[in-house]
Amino acid sequence: MRKLVISFGLVALAQIGTLYAQLAPVNEMGLSLGHMHVFPADRDKEARAWLALGGQLGNNLSNNIPVGFPGIVVLIGNARPANLGSEGSVIDHVAFRVPDLRASMSKWNGIQTWWKSGTWFAKTEPGTTAGQAFVTTPGGIKIEILEDKSLKVPIVFDHVHYYIDESRLKAMEDYYAKMFGAKPVKGATDTLLVPGGKLIFSKAAAAPMATTGRTLDHVGFNMLNAEALGAFSKTLEGRGAKFARPYEPSSMGMIRMVTDFGTNIEVTKAQGGYFDTKLLDAGYSQVDEGGKKEGENPTYKR
Repeated sequence: MRKLVISFGLVALAQIGTLYAQLAPVNEMGLSLGHMHVFPADRDKEARAWLALGGQLGNNLSNNIPVGFPGIVVLIGNARPANLGSEGSVIDHVAFRVPDLRASMSKWNGIQTWWKSGTWFAKTEPGTTAGQAFVTTPGGIKIEILEDKSLKVPIVFDHVHYYIDESRLKAMEDYYAKMFGAKPVKGATDTLLVPGGKLIFSKAAAAPMATTGRTLDHVGFNMLNAEALGAFSKTLEGRGAKFARPYEPSSMGMIRMVTDFGTNIEVTKAQGGYFDTKLLDAGYSQVDEGGKKEGENPTYKR
């Protein structure tokens, strides 16, 4: 077994100290939101953007750069040739909440000066309602920022926003409810809740592009351990799920589900280990599906 390596080299961009980022407790089906998987053209620049947003560099467990927020971990994978932004795809954008929107936007605009060429974000822009703004990462991922003055931490994950043609809207909502136990949010239309955040569904004006193969490739769910994931995969199979990758034991075991909605879904185990190694399965090996080697994640400094 290889030695577990933990990345503590970050200075200024992410203060490890007391790690406030963590996944939510699981629901009655044993799962919570887990990760969004990002494949940008410039991996280093994308990682710095998520860290500057307020994410924290997590434990070095795989061939991804993990940036953690309360409710989700952003896994930044190997670079792809082009940035294919999220806007106009099935997952049009994701959203976070901050306690002071004006202060956050002011800080992020200032960070653009860190780059000798180009900008830190592709753009920052105000929203259409009070307490709302948008930023776009270098990889083209659109992020809605919402103000929540009650927050006691700098930033938390809020929701994934799906867009789908009207003929499939109800079917998509029913799918997430049936497969993952997502619950309706009282007083909200086309909105479901899972531990870690909301899933919001809207009617697209035109058929949206599939997310698979884009910079924001998919959003996944997390289970606590291998035993739970193995049992859950059998439950999903009984409910008619289609698998691109059936369950098999591995260091960061997963199943990959194929949907009819233009976005695939991963369900993984023990991703809380990106924040706390005590949450890893016994016998964890650092070499993961991507063949991760020790020390592969870079150290980020200003």
